[in-house]
Amino acid sequence: MSEIFEALTIAQDRAVEKLVDRCVEPEQPITPLPQAIVFSHKRVRYVLILAFFAVGLALLAMNYAFNSNGVLVKGQPIYGVAFEGTIHPATAFGITTDLGGTVSGILVQVGDTVQKGQPLVHMDGREAELALQQATVELQAAQSNMEKFRAQLAEANARVAVSQREEQQIPTRQWRDSPERATAAYQLALNNYNRAKALYDAGVTPKQELETRETELRIAKDDLENAKKLAGASSQLQRDQTVQANLQAEVTRQDLQEQLRQAQLKYQQAKEQAGEKVVRATQAGVVAEIPVHIGDHLYAGTTLVRLAELNHMIAEVPVAARMISELKVGEPAQVELPSTPPQQVEGRIRVINPLPSPNMTHTVEVEFDNPTLLLLAGQSAEVRFSKP
Repeated sequence: MSEIFEALTIAQDRAVEKLVDRCVEPEQPITPLPQAIVFSHKRVRYVLILAFFAVGLALLAMNYAFNSNGVLVKGQPIYGVAFEGTIHPATAFGITTDLGGTVSGILVQVGDTVQKGQPLVHMDGREAELALQQATVELQAAQSNMEKFRAQLAEANARVAVSQREEQQIPTRQWRDSPERATAAYQLALNNYNRAKALYDAGVTPKQELETRETELRIAKDDLENAKKLAGASSQLQRDQTVQANLQAEVTRQDLQEQLRQAQLKYQQAKEQAGEKVVRATQAGVVAEIPVHIGDHLYAGTTLVRLAELNHMIAEVPVAARMISELKVGEPAQVELPSTPPQQVEGRIRVINPLPSPNMTHTVEVEFDNPTLLLLAGQSAEVRFSKP
């Protein structure tokens, strides 16, 4: 700073001397004007020196202001220059509500340190109680449907057992009436045909009698084949119907069991929510934000409290696109915290955003330790990148 000032002063002195020498001749005395202030040669020189000095200070101030905001002149190094950024926690998470309702009480304030399981917000549980009542009705309906199905299945099994006993008590001759009758009729027709053919061969009966017996034999044979096919088809149909009925009963039973299981799960969840009307912290942290107020009506999944871990913080600073290539992830940096008195801590570059913002700057995240656990979120800080 002193060297720049001396150089500027020397240049100004030379320029002033030349300007004064051209404008004012020392050999000729300055004629005083009436009713005007008379300036001597030295006084004019002194005024001009002060003017040039003021202009130089203004230029230096503008240059410093640009450097403080991270806009560097061409060729000036990035390391050691102060960049202004914003601080936020390195780790933050939200606590949400699992049930809808109205906020009836807030038990913490921003800046409070909370432990895992500590109550944070009270919720009005009337909606949870209504959900529990509905789940109870659905559970009772599922249990009733399951009981009815079991009763119907037991009744059907009993009817099948009775039918099987009655079938076994029927005589075999009548039980297999159609195939056996067809077999007997075919055997009778065959005997009649053989007898008629023998008589026809002996010349006792006419040919018409033989043809009649032959027709009866063919019809009896067809009836026998049809009876066998019908008996086989009937038996297969009964087996298929039995398998179908068993499968339908099994599917119905599984569906009812799934409905019952879902109803039991819903009932258990509703019961827990109705009993738990206090939203608690899922892990330890510091309350960074409470986006809800008493009386707010919320839906399930709404964030009630935002917690943060303050032992590690991040300072986000904008860096011009033409200078971002000089920085590397992991390089050291110094962060000046807005504390009283100001405190400097060591940090390191954690993230360099490769995409520029609309003003053609890249966001650089510098992570640093916060041993004092001060709530610095949203505050500004000065970051100076250190040459590795």
